[in-house]
Amino acid sequence: MKKIILLSASCFMVMVIKAQLYIDNATFFIQSGATVTVQGDVTSNVDIQGPGLLQLKGSSNQNVNMNGFTIPNLEMDNTANATLLGHARIGSSMLFTNGRIQLGTFNMTIASTATITGHNSSRFFITNNTGNLVRQSLTAAFTYPVGFSTTEYNPVTITNAGTSDDYSVRCLQNVLANGTSGATLTTNFAGNTWVISEAVGGGGNLSLTNEWAVGDELAGFNRLKSGIARFNTGTDWDLPASNVLAAAGAGPYTRSRSSITNSIPSGTPGVFAVGDLDQVNRANLNLKVFLSGPYSGGVMGDGLRTGAVIPLTQPYSSALNAFFTRVGVYDGSATVNETIPNLGVLDVVGTNDDIVDWIYLSLQDGTTPATKLQTRAALVQRDGDIVEYDPVGATYIPVRMPIDADANYHLVVGHRNHLPIRTPVSQLLQDGVTFAYNFTTAQAQAYQDPVVLALPSPNNNNAMRDVSGVFVMWGGNGNSNGTVRASGPLAQNDYLFLISTTLGNDVNLILSPVYHTADYNMNSVTRASGPLAQNDYLFLISTMLGNNVNRIITQHQ
Repeated sequence: MKKIILLSASCFMVMVIKAQLYIDNATFFIQSGATVTVQGDVTSNVDIQGPGLLQLKGSSNQNVNMNGFTIPNLEMDNTANATLLGHARIGSSMLFTNGRIQLGTFNMTIASTATITGHNSSRFFITNNTGNLVRQSLTAAFTYPVGFSTTEYNPVTITNAGTSDDYSVRCLQNVLANGTSGATLTTNFAGNTWVISEAVGGGGNLSLTNEWAVGDELAGFNRLKSGIARFNTGTDWDLPASNVLAAAGAGPYTRSRSSITNSIPSGTPGVFAVGDLDQVNRANLNLKVFLSGPYSGGVMGDGLRTGAVIPLTQPYSSALNAFFTRVGVYDGSATVNETIPNLGVLDVVGTNDDIVDWIYLSLQDGTTPATKLQTRAALVQRDGDIVEYDPVGATYIPVRMPIDADANYHLVVGHRNHLPIRTPVSQLLQDGVTFAYNFTTAQAQAYQDPVVLALPSPNNNNAMRDVSGVFVMWGGNGNSNGTVRASGPLAQNDYLFLISTTLGNDVNLILSPVYHTADYNMNSVTRASGPLAQNDYLFLISTMLGNNVNRIITQHQ
């Protein structure tokens, strides 16, 4: 094709170049209001000058090789697309009217004050290789309209609250096990990756908003519990629990993440993908507790299981009591899995691993223990181990508690008719690491509230009940209000809750089989008559209150 060298376009309001535009060490100036329309390739070894517009409007793919030099104002108006054959820079504005620009191995740099407009799912930069879209001196929010191919559009908006720097973005087509290498992951992600880097390592503080289409979502992906994961070099994907929320939008969808600094990995913002709760940071908790109600001789009875009354879905929510309010990833909604597949899996062939009941766990702030960060329901076995059911392995495993990052946290264990307990000091929890803690070995294993201990006798109870040197959670809290008592008004009185509310003042009534908080000994039978081993009234009055109906046992929180 014919090469054309133009020294000036200042005398033209519209110039149409049907062949190539080739600028070789010449001054090419486009005056204000003028448009140079090119239907062939563009090649230059100098900056194009002037405030006018260079328009790509061919009928076939156009190649652009600026050799790193600047186009002040560029309009992309070619449905057949364009391809960079050298680095290029936009000085003032980039307008997408039709088509896409494929970067290949070259960078398109956008000046710090330049704009990109007109971009959408059919008009954007294709980052199908090592080439990046670069924004110079990034601080304020800037949208990078990028995608890996003509059919994959995954823009990301970046705001930098840290040191101004040049930030580059490119997309990968898949999510890889090691960030930019390794096996292609096939589940629980929106299936694209953003690689974000900076010119000078350190000093950045980024907020991201990443976009994907429903067609990007891989098998099992739960957009109602999703967040922006960052690959942690040498380990895995870092997804803070507090970032796992419902996606915004109705298709395409977006999720955001803030306070991204250069710690993972060192010196660069890193590699990002949108994952769901399956990717969340979480510690493995190997916890042990005993419940007073079914406890006897070193293990707990499993009357609820043998009575076939344990529900397949966890029972904890604010409807039971405000104490059981759910927050975080496992918020009690139908979008997370806190269920067991069938009653049969509760039976581990008559061993001490048989399930006793659902238990409630709360992860609380290491500095302010009253602040809930994450909650979830789990299962407690006869030997006191707290577990969750893993449907993949069809077995019980240590509970996986979502965390934001490796840090110190308090752990609270609660039950629907027992008083809760918590760790006396914060404990270090780490992503993917098993943390073991046994509440049953000493009174000091649970937090002892000095206010409760200072109450007048006999109301100055310890946090746990001592049963011949084994420490168990206080039972008999039928109304789940934080105290065990047989005096006072109905709203506070566990005796009246049993006799009046549950049995309708018929002390001879026997409810069986039932799953009820008034079943204080947890044998699937609620009754106020018969011998001690069967009688919930006697369990409350005799076993818990020591035959002192005026005694009040209070939780330590």
